[in-house]
Amino acid sequence: MQTNQEKYYSTKEVAEMIGRSVSTVHAYVQEGKLKAVEDPWGGHQGILFSKNEIEQLMEIMPKTPEGLTLNQAAEYLQTNRNFIATYIKEGLLPASEGQIRGRIIPLIQESDLKEFSELHEKKIWEDRLSQRQYYNKKAKEAVYQRFSSPSIPEARLMRKGLGDWYFIVPGTDDTFSYIEGIYTHRLTPDYSIEMGKRSTKPGYAVLNLPAVYSLTYQVMDLLYQQLPVANMYMERLKDRWVIHMKDARLNSVSVELADFIKRSAKQGRVRYVPEYEALSIESEEELLSVSLSVDIKGWLRKKGEQTGKSMQDIAAEILEEMYKREQDQSGDHINHFQEFNQNRN
Repeated sequence: MQTNQEKYYSTKEVAEMIGRSVSTVHAYVQEGKLKAVEDPWGGHQGILFSKNEIEQLMEIMPKTPEGLTLNQAAEYLQTNRNFIATYIKEGLLPASEGQIRGRIIPLIQESDLKEFSELHEKKIWEDRLSQRQYYNKKAKEAVYQRFSSPSIPEARLMRKGLGDWYFIVPGTDDTFSYIEGIYTHRLTPDYSIEMGKRSTKPGYAVLNLPAVYSLTYQVMDLLYQQLPVANMYMERLKDRWVIHMKDARLNSVSVELADFIKRSAKQGRVRYVPEYEALSIESEEELLSVSLSVDIKGWLRKKGEQTGKSMQDIAAEILEEMYKREQDQSGDHINHFQEFNQNRN
């Protein structure tokens, strides 16, 4: 764009000129490294920059692009570098090439990473949990799985983060390596754990269990034997295990264990039928099908493309916002009514 022999550039044009993303350009503006100018035409959507401002910025910019490595970005999002590389490949996360120790590697701006984490929070969460660091798919073994041998009645398989697997003997807290447990103590699993097929039903129930507790061990035995691993995700948070799980129907559940599961449920519904020793754990989310006009579907699709979310997510957010607004208004009416009665009294 040009007027009176002076040329101005849009945010997108600046990003292309300096080899950064649009988000990084906005970050430079907020940091005072780049100053926008008043729109001389009026009506142009977005901010503009003069050629002189852009040249001054390029003079102070490092020759090698700054940014986070794949490992640093993975630590920022609490995931692994493979997912970061996939996000870049899919065009969801901007990255530029940089040179570190003679190697050309992708570098991600922290501002881009922050924006990506806000737009794709659900995807990041599901990808992070789907890593299943607690499960060895090849061996079909998992954290807390019960093993035994003629000399050791019970041992639990454990793992620290992405580190080595090892065994712990409940009650004594004796520990030994995986190799020692399998080949020296002759430990074998008391049951197998299958990956199974993932449920497509929306939502998760959430259990919050103490990390070291006999009933927690029993809950894990129950889940591993009756629920496919594909429908269960686990996170270790300090001294707790947080389990996200799809709907499940569990059999042979004692009253004591059912009560423990009910008290541990932080999200979802838990129902127990004592006479059948049957327990159900269900998400509170329900699948709702509605008929929409082509115009509304198109609007939802456009909103989804702008925010990086699905049409279903956009529709759910709108309904939830309207519901909360109505609940808040109902609460205000009740408060006003109570105040009115208090004043009358």
